[in-house]
Amino acid sequence: MEIVIDNFKPKVTRPFKRKNEYWIKLLLPEGEEYVMKFKTPLEAEDAVYGMLDDLQVYGGKVKLKLREGNVIEKIEVLELHKPPAKDLIEDYLGG
Repeated sequence: MEIVIDNFKPKVTRPFKRKNEYWIKLLLPEGEEYVMKFKTPLEAEDAVYGMLDDLQVYGGKVKLKLREGNVIEKIEVLELHKPPAKDLIEDYLGG
């Protein structure tokens, strides 16, 4: 099943081991929960500090390919809601 979420800004848990896999939970403010599974802890850490890091900070529009149990098989970032650097600087400086 594929779904598109317009404002995907998850809180991401630290990777944890379950059976012979490393899992990450993506928790949305609306209470929805998704899971990503990896074969090694390094793959899981790369996901958390790579693509998922930007989504946690800025949010974005994503397309998720899911299988049963809200397990994400593929995540495609369609749009990142990253503000221009000028806006970030103005917010930081209070101007």
